[in-house]
Formats: sequence, structure tokens, C-alpha cells
Amino acid sequence: MLPGITDGARTSHQLLWGSVIEKPDEIEARKTQACRIPKDSFHQTPHITYPRSPSLWRTSTPAPHFIQPRIVEQPDSASLSQQCIYRKKLEKEKSKTQKKKSDFYLTKFVRLAKLKQKEIYLWNEKLKPERLKILIKNLTSSVEPEQLYAAQALGHLGVAEEDVVSALYNTFQECESLPLRYEIARSLALLGGLEDTSVMKVLIRHLKEVSLNRREDVLSALKVSLHAWSMLPTCERHCIGAQSSLTRNLQRLVKLQEPMNNVTFNAAICLGYLEESNPLAQMTMLQCLAQEDWKKKMEALVMLIHQMVIVDAVILQTVVEQLRCSPVYKHRVDSAKLLATIGLEIIQQEHLEDKVFNVLLEKLSEEPLLVVRQSVALAVEELKMKKRVWDIVEKQLKEENEEARRKAVISLGVLGFRHKNAFFTLLEMLDLDTSEEVRIQVIRTFSTLGMNNVHVRKSLKHKAQIDGTLARECAKALKILDKIPVLQKDLMLQPFWLH
Repeated sequence: MLPGITDGARTSHQLLWGSVIEKPDEIEARKTQACRIPKDSFHQTPHITYPRSPSLWRTSTPAPHFIQPRIVEQPDSASLSQQCIYRKKLEKEKSKTQKKKSDFYLTKFVRLAKLKQKEIYLWNEKLKPERLKILIKNLTSSVEPEQLYAAQALGHLGVAEEDVVSALYNTFQECESLPLRYEIARSLALLGGLEDTSVMKVLIRHLKEVSLNRREDVLSALKVSLHAWSMLPTCERHCIGAQSSLTRNLQRLVKLQEPMNNVTFNAAICLGYLEESNPLAQMTMLQCLAQEDWKKKMEALVMLIHQMVIVDAVILQTVVEQLRCSPVYKHRVDSAKLLATIGLEIIQQEHLEDKVFNVLLEKLSEEPLLVVRQSVALAVEELKMKKRVWDIVEKQLKEENEEARRKAVISLGVLGFRHKNAFFTLLEMLDLDTSEEVRIQVIRTFSTLGMNNVHVRKSLKHKAQIDGTLARECAKALKILDKIPVLQKDLMLQPFWLH
């Protein structure tokens, strides 16, 4: 028998679940209400992502500059002081591939050789003001030999400062010694003081003297000063003192003796600087072209082409002959520059294009000095003959004649490469050519062009380990390539333009 329910006990389960159990009437009422309200379509249903954002339960908003700390900080690869071995290996392989790719982009390599200059005593710039002060002080010395030496030294040093010029002018006006006045006048002429009439009268008076040495001394000073004066623009040229008297005396000297005489030739040069269209100076220059003196012939050509702007078939043939046969290498360099100055149009008008082309092609390979070959290569480029020369040279690389291949390699040493096929042809010739002389010229071409290429260095190092002439040439080439600084390598890489 079940015990009776006390007064303080909880309600039975019927009371707890009675409100939850739905009656049939309520179910039907809810169905009818659901039918009345239309359901939302799929795109109208709100999209909720899980897990929910923590900001829904935040009671305060954080500061905007606050950065949530991370569990692990990933450092940048560039900031790592000690990189792992794997990363180092990857970077090394990447740099190798980039270097190999850059080596295949062949451009024109040009390294200009310099003309050998005479050894000139270069005084210390710090001692220069003191030296000038001593010479200026010696101009006022009571001993005449000291004054003469000071006047000569100030003229030869070529320092046209205001203190120097004023000191020379003051001494020139005050002194009465004829030798000292001449030395001061000569120094003032060398420093550009041609506008002073009294100075020019002293020099003209000494031109009339019988002494041959004194005439040559005056003409040498006038030659230097008048050349510097003629190089100035026309608007900046000052009037020369006693110019008409100077012109008459120079013409008299030209008419007196033969054109090959030094006094006559220098007087004609000075006359050409004074008056470019002077017929006597032009005739003397043209007569000098038929003489055998290479130096005077070169000076006459420069005067005719640069100063007087006269070019004809005789002058062109003389320039070509100077380039071919002159024993002075500086004359050959100047002749190549003169051809570039004349231009292709005038050469074609004189019907000498083929002759000029053949001589230039010959000098590219047969000239012993690099500086002359490079000046010839520049002339070829200026005359727009480079593409034609390249076509001939690249064909010669494949000929069976050993001498033709050798000349072609030497020519490429100053012309550069038009495309990488020629470069790889030379690399192949370095390994497989039957002539040792040709292989030596290939090595010299690489070193002349400064081709610090991976393929070139690998081939040179391999052959330097063997004994013989080829190994010595490879060792020399490697030393030359090692001495080329990085900045100079960038300057030597010039963009190629096809003419």
C-alpha cells in the first residue's frame, strides 16, 4: 500500500508536464497560422557562420592601434643573421642561374686603349702657388739671367692667371733690355696675350731678323697661340694686335723659301690660322702633300680638313696613304679620325668608297697596335660600314684558310660581337681549332674585349693547367680579366646598335 502524500510535498508529474503536452486544438491552430505566414526564400535566409565572432559577447571595444600578440613570430628571411643551410643553398643556386642567364645576353664589349703620352714632369699642386710667387718675384730681380729664366718659365708653365699676366705686363713696360722684352713678349703670346699691339710688334720685329733660330722660336710660339685662338668660337675671338702687319710678314716668309723649309711651313700654318681662306697658305699646304715628310704631311692634312674645310680626291688619297704607310702610329690614329670627320657622303662623291673600305678592312686585322685598330673600328662605325665588315669577318671564321680565320678573330677583337653565335663560334675555335696561332688570337680577343664570362673563364682555367704557349696566354688573359674592376666592367658593356 502506497503511503499518503504529505502537505509540503512537490506536485506530481502530471502537474509538471501538463503544460507541455499540446492539445489537439492547439496543434490545429498553429498549423493554420503557419499556412498564413509565407516562408522565406533561400537567399532571404540569414547566413550564420560558426564559430561565432567573439565581438558579439564583448562589453567594451578595444583600442584601434592594439595588435593582438601572436603565438609564434615569423622573422623575415632578410633579417636572419644566421640562415639555415637549406636557405643558403637555395640562394646560391638562384644566383648561379641568374648569372648564367645574364652571360647569354651578349652586348658589344669595347675597351679603348690610350695613346702613349710623353712623360711630363707634373709638379705638386700644393707647391704651385709658391713656385709662381717665386717666379713673379724674380721678374723684378736686379740680375738679368734670373729675369730671363722667370719670363721663360712663366710662359712654358701656361698658367694664365691675373697675377702672372699683370706681372709680365708691368715688367715688359718698365724694362729696357731687348732680350728680356722678347722673352716676356713670347711668354705673353703663349698665355693668350695676342691683343696687345706692343707685344705683337716685338714679335714681328724678331720675325724680320736674319737669325734662323730666332725666327723658328717666334713661329713656334705663334703657332701654339694662334691655334688656341682659332679654336675659340667666332663671337669670342678678340682682335689680334697689328694683325695686318703680322699677315704681311708671314706671307713674306712663305714666299722667300721652299715649302719644305721649317720656317716657310710654320709661317704658312700660322697664316692658315689667321685667315682660313688665304690662297698662299692653301697652296703651301697642298704642296706639302707631295713631300715625303710624314709629320708635315699630317699637319697639312689637319689644316686642310679641319681648319680650311677643303676635301678633294688628292687629300682623301693622302689620308688613306697615311693610314696605310705612316711609320708613326699617332699619325695612323689621326688619319682614321680624319676619315670619320670627312664622312661617307664626300667619300662617295669622290668615288673612293671601295678603296677606303678595303684599307679599313685591312687595317682591322693587319695593324700591330691595338689603339690604331680601335680608331679604325670607330671610323668604320662612323662611316656606316660596320654591318658590311661584320658580314665578311663572320664568313672568314668558317674558312679553311688558317690566315683568314686568324685575321677574322683579330678584327672581332675591336669590332665586338653582333650576336652570340659569333661568341660561341670563338669558344668552339678555342677548343677545336687545328691552328695554335688562331687559338692564341681567340684568347687575346677575349682579354682585349674584357669578356669576364663564365664560359670564357672556365675554358681559360682548364687550358691554363697545361704546359705550353697556349697555357701561358690563358694565364695572361686570366690576370687581365681579374684586374678589371666591377665598375669598369659595367662601363665596358655598351648597348649594341646595328648600322
